[in-house]
Amino acid sequence: MNADGFGFSDGSNRGILECLPAGVIRSVSVNANFRAVDDLGRLVTEFPHVSVGIHFNLTVGPCVANSREIPALVDDRGEFLGPAFGRRVLAGRIPHQQMVRELTAQAERLAGHRVRATHWDGHQNQHLYPPFFRAAIEVAQRFGIERMRSHAHYLFTVRGARRLRVASHLATHPTRAARYALARWLMRRAQGRGLRMADRLITPAVLDGTHKRQRQFWLELFRRLPEGTSEVYCHPGYADDTLFRYATYVREREDELDVLRDPSLADEARRRGVELVNFSVI
Repeated sequence: MNADGFGFSDGSNRGILECLPAGVIRSVSVNANFRAVDDLGRLVTEFPHVSVGIHFNLTVGPCVANSREIPALVDDRGEFLGPAFGRRVLAGRIPHQQMVRELTAQAERLAGHRVRATHWDGHQNQHLYPPFFRAAIEVAQRFGIERMRSHAHYLFTVRGARRLRVASHLATHPTRAARYALARWLMRRAQGRGLRMADRLITPAVLDGTHKRQRQFWLELFRRLPEGTSEVYCHPGYADDTLFRYATYVREREDELDVLRDPSLADEARRRGVELVNFSVI
């Protein structure tokens, strides 16, 4: 159970910190390029059992590196380009070394808080653009980060007949099916470079109204979770100005927060034989 976006905003930090005592979330990924990353000391001091990774980001908010060194990545305010990033990187208009420079600066900032990252993933999953992916792998290995997010997507439905529903969904959404296939190919390349990851990534199949902000999703998941090691990521938090400016998933974070700060959820996981772990076991 990994909470994405610690350091993104004060509201995101507050939400994650409220969830951690409940015991369901055992891992976090940190946005190192926002001011709220300075709360990281409290996280590692109060919750030493929680693994901390880096949420590499080349798409929203301010850069960490000197903006003059990464002109293809930022605007004249030193902020990332948002949706334009994808178009530019696929067109080959962002040099590899500029991405490496910025991701290195983010990893250095995390290390400056005396945190050794256990894993890496990417903000908005933008790291699945192959040029971004190559740069992220290079930086992760330079900093001794040995684990990453799995992209062996396991589409989970609360209702029955999962295989039939998933097959129908992918058949009618070919772009999504292609994206999942690309993610698996990249994952195999990462494994070939020695990176480790969970057996699968649990993804709610929203085709039947399944959402992480619903308690029923978690209860059914604990009841029917496949054998092996699974990763689920979440975004508990409080809506604030930073999230409204830079994110699209905002108010929904408060719904996730209401569910994930309830300690009875961890009790239900244990009752079903689910062991809640962090990235150090992978």
